[in-house]
Amino acid sequence: MREFIIIAIFLTSLNIGFCQDTSMNEKLNLTIEAYEKVFGFSGTVKVITDNNNTFEKSYGLANRSFKIKNTPNTRFSINSISKTFTATAILILIEDGRIDIEAPVARYLPNLETNWADNITVHHLLTHTSGLSRESGVQPHDELTFQEQVELVEKQTLLFTPGERYEYSNAGIILLGAIIENVSGMSYQAFINENIIQPLNLNNTGYYRGRNVVSNLAVPYRISSNGLEFAQRSKHYGDNAGGGLYSNPSDLFKFVQGLEDYRILSKKYVDMMFKAHVQSGENDFEGYTWSIKYFGDKKIYFAAGSGYGSKSVIIRMAESGGFIGITSNWGNTPILQLLRDLYLAITNKDVVLPSENKLANPNSYKRQIGTYIFDKKELTKHLGIKRAKIVLHEVDGRLFLDDELLAEEANLLMLTYTNELKIKFNGDKMIINMNDNTIEGVKRHRIN
Repeated sequence: MREFIIIAIFLTSLNIGFCQDTSMNEKLNLTIEAYEKVFGFSGTVKVITDNNNTFEKSYGLANRSFKIKNTPNTRFSINSISKTFTATAILILIEDGRIDIEAPVARYLPNLETNWADNITVHHLLTHTSGLSRESGVQPHDELTFQEQVELVEKQTLLFTPGERYEYSNAGIILLGAIIENVSGMSYQAFINENIIQPLNLNNTGYYRGRNVVSNLAVPYRISSNGLEFAQRSKHYGDNAGGGLYSNPSDLFKFVQGLEDYRILSKKYVDMMFKAHVQSGENDFEGYTWSIKYFGDKKIYFAAGSGYGSKSVIIRMAESGGFIGITSNWGNTPILQLLRDLYLAITNKDVVLPSENKLANPNSYKRQIGTYIFDKKELTKHLGIKRAKIVLHEVDGRLFLDDELLAEEANLLMLTYTNELKIKFNGDKMIINMNDNTIEGVKRHRIN
């Protein structure tokens, strides 16, 4: 039901101004605490401003079972930010003369037997312009090698001619992981460790191997229709060049600094990574796995990741040297809204913070809490939910519709970030209005 965008407007909020003598770190902390109180934010935030002021603080619990708090050294799944490490590894091999960026993937994956292997180049994979679909068909429980995943990608039909346009593709990143191994003669993990993690002293960064135990790792959590759950730490257990790393904001800042200081790549190839190769939005362009966003005359490098119970984002302000990094083990965090408000704070703009006053009170809906059965086709058509039930439930003193936190206004329930969806009740019926389309569900009563 939700599509986050970095400029999203949080509609159910309270305008909170900061007095002139409020320090920058106080502003940042007040902003994050608001997200902790309303949305349950759990994670670590690091902010560097253009005057070199540094803010770093952790919130919430790394492990809820044992009430272990997050700290700045806690490690988090970074999901798709892992792609920036994969792109760096490819560029290292390009600088070494072992990969030609304009060469077809067939040169480096000779076992590929598909008609598009000679048409997709390494450049296409790095810019998400290959024409390959978003996903390859790898399932969460799978522990497939890169070669086994390549066999799944090989079965795909291209969505468009390579180079024609931008369309995000995790399937394409699988091919990059396989290329790194084939060309280097090393495992992906070994190559990343030897060429990126160790030279930059990224002591809290690493690569998942199957179900191996990682010390000091935050447990990912999320709200689902079943209530509070711990979640899988990455999208699948196999080789994963698109989302298989863990880190924290301090290490991610050191990684960005290492690129800018040309410690692992020369200037030519760092510039190539952050060059706007293809347009992906009105003010958005794509480098090599980094997005380049323009806000007026401000240029920002952006990378983000989202997992089942974790979210992460980093931005680098190209001209000023500012940085914001957020890693979270709470899958219901509206992380891009938090990023937006931190950015507004450090640029001395008005910040509109979320307020608990707008949240629905579960005590007012005790009789309505439960499972409601709808027509599956109607749920799929209007809400994108591919099942017949929706659960209204209380978790941690908040009211959720499945995994969506609910606000209340004029005796109607709605989502916290939009008023396009409204919910009311008539006896045992839940009535949902979405953009003037109404669907009804009936409460299911358990038989004891």
